[in-house]
Amino acid sequence: MAVIIKNHHRYYAASRLVSDIVFDKEFSSLCEELAFLYKEYDINNPEQEAFQDALYSFLTQKKTRLRALSF
Repeated sequence: MAVIIKNHHRYYAASRLVSDIVFDKEFSSLCEELAFLYKEYDINNPEQEAFQDALYSFLTQKKTRLRALSF
């Protein structure tokens, strides 16, 4: 018998959301733009910072949309 962890569905939904974001063309464009700017301003780890900021931006947008649809 297969064992499913308690929060399986939440983890699956979160991984699906992140996957949808990461493979979005707008996300890639934003990431590249931010990395370019962060390199210009000599920020440490510009690619990582750009990825984090772009991901945060998309997650907050998606979460807001999901909340709006759930009411």
